[in-house]
Amino acid sequence: MNKFIIKSLIFSSITLIIFLWICLKADGYSDPFYIRFTTPKQNSLILGTSRAAQGLQPKVFNATLNENISNYSFTMAHSPFGPTYLNSIKKKVNSHAKNGTFIVTVDPWSLSSFTKTPNDSSSFRELKLELENTPIVNMNPNVVYLLNNWNKNYYNLIWHKKSKMFLHKDGWLEVNISLDSIDILNIENKEKMYRESMLPIAQFSKTRFNYLKQTITFLKKHGEVYLVRLPIHPKIMQIENELMPNFDNDIKEVVSLTRGYLDLTNRNSDFNYTDGNHLHKTSGKIVSEIVASWINKLKTQ
Repeated sequence: MNKFIIKSLIFSSITLIIFLWICLKADGYSDPFYIRFTTPKQNSLILGTSRAAQGLQPKVFNATLNENISNYSFTMAHSPFGPTYLNSIKKKVNSHAKNGTFIVTVDPWSLSSFTKTPNDSSSFRELKLELENTPIVNMNPNVVYLLNNWNKNYYNLIWHKKSKMFLHKDGWLEVNISLDSIDILNIENKEKMYRESMLPIAQFSKTRFNYLKQTITFLKKHGEVYLVRLPIHPKIMQIENELMPNFDNDIKEVVSLTRGYLDLTNRNSDFNYTDGNHLHKTSGKIVSEIVASWINKLKTQ
């Protein structure tokens, strides 16, 4: 019996070591979210949906502001404002941070629900997704995340193929699409999806709005908060204007809680987009420089 127990323990230990070694092979090509859950707690963050995840590049901000900022943005499905995102943010922020910089990006979709009861947080779309089922956000390897969310064979973490998307350790999701390959059809398809599938069921959520306020209030304990609305393709902008025609007026209450609000949608036509919703990385660099310079001016006033 003792020999059996010893052999079982040895086998289990070897299996665990191999599994942990495989988990350590996960990288920026493995998953568009995973790396963000493996980095340490942060003093400064970029927050929002996939527009911010792809559009705002921490390296640019770090160069201008001389700070170490990490991008902790996900998608419209995963990180709209609500209890799930706020709880995850609280876990990611260094509790000792006092002079951080927090860039909070906002748009109508991150304040909307796609249910008949938009203010019912128990029906929020993010409840069964990664931020909700990942209680530890600063562990490498993050075994909990992989066990809950990796749906492929674990050996794919070793031999996975490189893709057009790469998640950097600073949280920026780089999408490698050449400007020449951007098809107007991609933008038309995205516009059609927003107009036909999302706009009819989207409703402004007072609960999400209140969680945006709570998020800002929490972040202010650890530094300064800057509110930003990122540019989008003019056709997508038309749809957002139908969803929330008085957006700037509707968010005045939260703007007053921040150091400032920068709305870049008046420059929508100045930039290139991969699909109408996301900035091409070349335009993302420019937009990051614009936002960083704006913040730098406010900091020096």
